[in-house]
Amino acid sequence: MKKSLLIVIAAFLFFPLFAQYEVSGGSGRPFSAGKTGLTEIYLLNGLGGAQIKFTSTESGTHQWYRYKQSIDDAEPVPSVQSGNSSVITDIQEGYGYYVAAPIGTGYVWIIDYSRYITHFSDLRVVEDEYRCEQLKLVVNANVTPIYYYVNGIRNTLQRQFLLTFNTLEWQENEKAFTPKQSVLSLNENQVFPEITLDSVPLTNTTFTLTDVFANNFGIAQAITSDEYRAIGIEAHLLWEKDKDREFGDNEKHSVDGITKLGGSAPIGYTFTAYANEPVAAYYLLEVLKQDSVSKQYNTIVYYTDRVLQYTFKNRGNYRVRLKVNDAQSVCTGLDSVDVVIDETYVFIPNAFSPGSSIGVNDEFKIIFRSVTSFRASIYNRWGNLLYQWTDPAKGWNGMVNGRFVPTGAYFVVVEWTDSEGGKHKDSRDVNILRAKN
Repeated sequence: MKKSLLIVIAAFLFFPLFAQYEVSGGSGRPFSAGKTGLTEIYLLNGLGGAQIKFTSTESGTHQWYRYKQSIDDAEPVPSVQSGNSSVITDIQEGYGYYVAAPIGTGYVWIIDYSRYITHFSDLRVVEDEYRCEQLKLVVNANVTPIYYYVNGIRNTLQRQFLLTFNTLEWQENEKAFTPKQSVLSLNENQVFPEITLDSVPLTNTTFTLTDVFANNFGIAQAITSDEYRAIGIEAHLLWEKDKDREFGDNEKHSVDGITKLGGSAPIGYTFTAYANEPVAAYYLLEVLKQDSVSKQYNTIVYYTDRVLQYTFKNRGNYRVRLKVNDAQSVCTGLDSVDVVIDETYVFIPNAFSPGSSIGVNDEFKIIFRSVTSFRASIYNRWGNLLYQWTDPAKGWNGMVNGRFVPTGAYFVVVEWTDSEGGKHKDSRDVNILRAKN
């Protein structure tokens, strides 16, 4: 079963707890590693010169205490007070400190992190059966648990780490992959004994694991793996409708042709495949059609290149599928898009009114859908051919030799080929109407 890596963003606060306690001393600047309830955990790098200062908003004597597990076992410690501020020194690791109420609020737990720095010995990639989709990194290190107490209950401080590696990121607008440095913030439980990434890098890279707490003190504690040879594939299939194919205002289709593919046939598309090269080595583009009975998709065309131009002429449900393999054919990237081609429909109107009301029913057009070849012919009552056209999106404006024909009955013959290749022919009277002046 696949595991997912929970990415946790660690926030390290460089300001005093409740604006009352201030911790200083050691090598480098102490910082907060988080808090539990009213207890703030402070890390120092050594305890040389360490002290805690408390400033209250009201007058009164500050009584300081320290405790090992609970304030029930607290013991008083001396302090030097000046006005509303007091300071304690001789700070020891593994103790909590506080000023007693009603003057004080909250507790400070002190940890000397120099005693707990992570010492790495190995960082390596382990590939398993899911190596195309996720990655595991085994970490070997000398790690001493860090404990602190809140209300007598022992808690474990979670160290924080940064995992850094390179990958590629798909940019839809640019139609390209661009380099990206990934930096994941992980806690101790996510690092030991192994790190599981829910996706694989798309380019060759090394992995660097860094102890964040140590780095905050300027103590470089990190380890870098050997180079990982990328095998993961991310594939993207983009499409573009043929520029010379525009739907006519008399053409009816079930999809909009913009956010969805297909509609009234014939319609051509150019499909272009993209993947993270040079890891991606082999491309396969397939056009599949769904069987109306079994509902299974069967391949009707395949092409071993990155670009496929294809015109859909027959009605039905199609799928254009992209497969991309790495050079060793270990991993496969997939993407697909569905195309719906409408069944044929033809309707012949019986009247129009050219030259009567401009813009309203002033052109005779056949209502159609998925017509792959077409011819319409207009005849007068003596059987003379007046006009003919072969583009179903066009029509007749009621004029011959630049002049409107008289009102009355005319005859239209329409011949077409449907989206299954069937030939059809139909005819009917067409009445030309004009409003009387």
